[in-house]
Parts: sequence; C-alpha cells; structure tokens
Amino acid sequence: MMVNLGGIVPLSTIDWIGRAAIVIFLRGCPLRCPHCHNRELQEGNSPVDISLLQKEMEKSLAMEYSSDQITLDEAIRRATVKPFVSAMVLSGGEPLMQLEQSAALLKLAKKYHLKTGLETSGYYPERLRDLLDGNLVDKIFLDLKDALLEQDYARATGRSGAAGQVLQSLRICMASGIPLDVRTTIFPEMPATSSVIDIAKMLSELEKEYPEHGLEFLILQQGRPCEGESHFEPVSLDELKGVAMMIEEMVAVKVRAAPRRELERAENCQAWPQEG
Repeated sequence: MMVNLGGIVPLSTIDWIGRAAIVIFLRGCPLRCPHCHNRELQEGNSPVDISLLQKEMEKSLAMEYSSDQITLDEAIRRATVKPFVSAMVLSGGEPLMQLEQSAALLKLAKKYHLKTGLETSGYYPERLRDLLDGNLVDKIFLDLKDALLEQDYARATGRSGAAGQVLQSLRICMASGIPLDVRTTIFPEMPATSSVIDIAKMLSELEKEYPEHGLEFLILQQGRPCEGESHFEPVSLDELKGVAMMIEEMVAVKVRAAPRRELERAENCQAWPQEG
C-alpha cells in the first residue's frame, strides 16, 4: 500500500502531552486555514510504501537494532519489554483524506502495542466513525477553529460548509466515549473571546447530552505566525489565562503556549520530497 506522506517526527512530546510519540504527517487537506502551519502539506504527492513507515516506526522505538536483523515478532517483544516511544499520532494535513492508509497505519501501530492518536479537523465525520467503530484510535485531538457558526467557520477555514460536519464529528466522539481533547488556537483577530465562550457553552451542553463522554480538556493554544506570514504579536499567555478563567466553570480548560512545532520539525522531521 502506498501512503501520500508529508513527513515523520520520530519522537515528539508536544502532540500527545504525557507520551512520547512518533508522528506521521499525511498530505492533503480540504481546508485552507489562513494561519496554517503545515501549509506545504495541503497538497502535493510524495508516495511511500507503508513498509518503509514500518521500518521508521521500529527505529522510533529506540531499541538499537537494524530493522532487517530481527523479525517483526521480536521487534514487538522488545517494544513491549522496554518501550520508549509509547504512541503513534497521525497528523497532517487531514489524515482522514487517506482513510484506508490511516486505518492501515493505526493497525500497524497497535501491532507494536503503541497507543494511537488522531489529529483531525473533524471535516470527515463518517470516516472518523469508521475508525472508531474499528477500535483503531485511542485518543482524538480535534482542532476547533472557531465557534460553529457557518460564516465564522468559513472565515477561519477558508471553506464553506464545514461547521455542520465538525459538529457531527464532535457528536460522534462524545457519543463514543473516546478520550478527546478539543484544541482551539487563538490568534489576534480570531476567534473572538465571545466565540471562545460560545465554544465552551457548546461543549458543556454536549457533556450533558452525552454523560458517558470522554472529553478531557478544551485547550486554548497560542497562535503564532507561520513561515512566510507577516509578523504579528501573539495573544499573550496572560490574556489566554484570562479567557480560560471566564469559561472554567463551563468546561475543563487548559492554556498552552504555542507548540514548538516549527523548531521540532526543523530538527527532527524527516520529510519526503514531492514527485515532479
């Protein structure tokens, strides 16, 4: 099976807080968010055989062996006895644009007894349901760009018609009980504080509607300029903490400084060149 691969971070501590994870980035995204930090992964073609990703996964387990010297069963045994990397996260782009490939990678990770995470925009609710029904995902990280009002969401994503699909994905996650973090990245111009309050109210209502939900946190992230974007001053952590205090009685909330994705990817990400 061929995977349209954007790159790999063999060891990340920022994608799944509390776990060391290998992060696999898949190309393709239906959205065009104005501050996208993975803009180069929105399109393009860099096909890689999944067997190569298996070898990269083995390397990330930090077991100091060459993948062609032992069997897969032995690799699994060693990973179980002395694990280092404990999870695999699929990111993008939007991983669910490649549903079959995502499912295959998640199954492969589970063979290594790795916990599996999915970073998604929520744009493909039925594809998300397929993975959850197959028990392939252990945690969802859903990026909520703004309050789920069509006009606001179209501005935040560069695409119309996404708000309803994202709400459906949220409902699927809440009904399933899967551990879930909702992430909202705050930029100076959007989302507005009133929109963040609306997000918190919506999540609070969903928690009541689905009492067996697995929602853990609404995470407010500090947005920074992406590469090539005109400089702007990020919203300060103190301001984000102030917003968090407004909503903490509605939903469990955390504030997070801008993830050091740019630095981490520059140092650790093995990218695959596009064809042509």
